[in-house]
Formats: sequence, structure tokens, C-alpha cells
Amino acid sequence: MPKASCFSAVTFFLLSSLTVIAAPSGRFFIEGDGKIHLVNKKTGAGGPVTYRTPRGEYPESAQRRINQILGVPPNASEGIAIRLTALLDYLQDQLKGGTIKIVSGYRSPTHNEGLRKKGRLVARTSMHLEGMAADIEMEGVEGKRLWEFVRGLDCCGAGYYYAKGIHVDVGPNRFWDASSTKVEQDLGARNKLILLRTEWDLYRPGEEVRMTLGRITDYPIGVRRDGKLIHTGQEVVGVRLENGLPDCLLIPNRSAARSLVWKIPNRIAPKEKFRIRISFCQKRFPEMPEGIDSNPISIK
Repeated sequence: MPKASCFSAVTFFLLSSLTVIAAPSGRFFIEGDGKIHLVNKKTGAGGPVTYRTPRGEYPESAQRRINQILGVPPNASEGIAIRLTALLDYLQDQLKGGTIKIVSGYRSPTHNEGLRKKGRLVARTSMHLEGMAADIEMEGVEGKRLWEFVRGLDCCGAGYYYAKGIHVDVGPNRFWDASSTKVEQDLGARNKLILLRTEWDLYRPGEEVRMTLGRITDYPIGVRRDGKLIHTGQEVVGVRLENGLPDCLLIPNRSAARSLVWKIPNRIAPKEKFRIRISFCQKRFPEMPEGIDSNPISIK
């Protein structure tokens, strides 16, 4: 075989091999390389964690480890949202930071309310309750720089209290500092700030979309079973929640608020930045919104 042909064949083989072994991307718009180094500042628990495999899977063993580091009790029915881990991983990779120290991770409702009664700057609708927030310090990165970087992502919540670290969450895009928290105004009272978060950002036709309702201050609430998939403000297809038979689904507690499910139709035109829109029934308070949209998702 001529030398040029041999070179071409070898090059093709190497490129093909690289294509085969290349790790797939994760399931989030913002995510790092799947490896993160976390340590709980109070307990010292932690170390390196590979939370996403080369095949693009998120093993439960890694989630249990992260739950432990962020203070989730062993018998808890809820845990740390993978999208929060993905965000922290992204920050660590992009800023070339060292270990992320968890100052405060998961909080139970009892613990969160106890902090509020002590006069701490803690919201009743804190994202810590949802496993979607952490107060962190990153070795080698100043708190203000970290805060400004998160603000620039236009994706999440970021709070800065003029210290080494910041508050970061995967809730709505917003930011504040010690002088602008507005915690004392209790803005989320009477279910005014309910949010809807999907498990992933990236989906394929035919997959189930699991969703969580967060920032609920008063149970029960009712969710209409029929919703909409929205793209650029227009309905693309109807959404039929698969949680029981009633047209008005009763959400009696935090566990039920994490169990909304919708199956994407097999025949749907792939698009970027869909949103799922749900509405409420049997509203407890007039201040509650009529309905809410989820975070953006893509179907490919």
C-alpha cells in the first residue's frame, strides 16, 4: 500500500477511535466535566466525586455521596438536585478553582425556620430546602469574583455577603448582596414565588420529564393536569401530567411536589428552549400566580 494511503487509513482509524471513546455531554446547558471536588466545611466530609460517567449517566452512588457532603440526612426522601452539582462543577472548571467548601448545603424546613427565628438572612422559600442551593467557598477564587461570574451566566441565583464565599442556587435568575436581600419582606409568602424545575435540560422524544414544584410556603395546592409545551410564547403541544386521574391534582406535601411527570411525544419537532407551562386550581390565596413556566428545555 502506498505511504499516503497508509497514512490516510491510520488517520481514519484514529479519528474513528476518538469518536467512539469521546465522552458524551451531560444533560444540562451548564455543566462541567463530570468530576468535582467538594468538602463540607463543618464536618470535613468530602473529596473528589465523579458524578457523571463517560457514558453520560449519573450513578446513584455518586448522588448519595454528594448528598452526604451537602448535609442531606440518610433517611431523607429528597436530595441534592443534580443540576446544582453540574453548576458547581462548571464553576470549578471555568474558574480553575480548587476544592469547593460547602458552608451550608441542604436544610430541612425545621432547620431553615430555626435560622429565620434567630434573625439570620434566610428566606422562608430558601432554595436550600429544595436541595437546589449551597453557600460555598472556592479555594483560590475570591467571593466577589465568584459572585460576578455567576451573575454573568444569566441562569441562576447568586448572593454575596462580602465574605470569602457566596450563595448559589439553580432557581430563577437573580442576584443580591447583604444590602439588597429583601428577606425581611418575606416576598414568597402565600405561595407567590412558586417555581417549576425539570430534572434535566436536554431531552429526547419519548422520554419522561420529571418536574419539581419549589418555593411552596403553604400546602396543599392544586395543579391542573392539562398544561402546555411553549416555544417562543406559542403552544406547540398539550402536556398531560401522568400523576393520577383527577383533572385537578392535589399536592399535599413536599414529596408530592417532586413527582410531576410528563412523557414527551415520540413525534415532536426538535427545538431549543421549550418551556412547560402549568396552571393552578383550588388556589389557596389570591396572590398565587395563575400558572408558571418551567426552566427552558431542549428536545433533540
